[in-house]
Amino acid sequence: MPVHASELSDFSVAERWALVRDGHAVVTEGIICPLDTPPGPGLRLDAHLCTDREDAVAIEQSALWVFGAIRSVPKELHIAGLDGARLYVGSSDVHARELNIQRTDCVAYGKRLVTSPARTAADIARYSPDDITALAGLTALSEKAPYDCRSALGIVGRTVHLPFARRARERLGAALADAVGVVDTVNASNGVEEAFEVTGVAHLEHEPIESKAFRGRTNRGGKNVDVVLGQNAGDI
Repeated sequence: MPVHASELSDFSVAERWALVRDGHAVVTEGIICPLDTPPGPGLRLDAHLCTDREDAVAIEQSALWVFGAIRSVPKELHIAGLDGARLYVGSSDVHARELNIQRTDCVAYGKRLVTSPARTAADIARYSPDDITALAGLTALSEKAPYDCRSALGIVGRTVHLPFARRARERLGAALADAVGVVDTVNASNGVEEAFEVTGVAHLEHEPIESKAFRGRTNRGGKNVDVVLGQNAGDI
């Protein structure tokens, strides 16, 4: 009898491999999965995070799939250890990283952990191989699990010891510009002159911006567009 998403959490990792061997579950891109699509983040995380270590955290592409921001199961399980713990894995289908992920950067579903939407956004902006992939991931994430852009920028600022901080800020700024629609100019009083109200992004407000705010730049319609994020450079 096939195993469905609601039942997979009842089995240990060893038992799940036995289910695959007996034809009751499948391996998709190296990941043990139920025969139906898990309907929620908790069940998707349980199906994807095939490890008994309680300090393992699903990150990046795996986190996007858990939140429903991408349809296909990632080819690799992307994980990191909580508080920088090193995870030893013996499978080429598991990509383990050493990152400074704090408990406050995570969302728990039962005993399993995934990076919060804001932390996921920060990591996607930082580590995606190109701008198109990064913006696609950030946009899809904002639709499925809206995140606070200032929190994401704060995470980037808190982890400046990691590479690509500037790139992450620029990509988050570009994602915000895409969500707003148009940001043509920043006036002398440091307010955003033209900003369209959007839905699905939890962080946008029509409010003055401090003079020390972070300024990003993206290209829209063949011309450069200024983007202003954050109330104070010290918050970023």
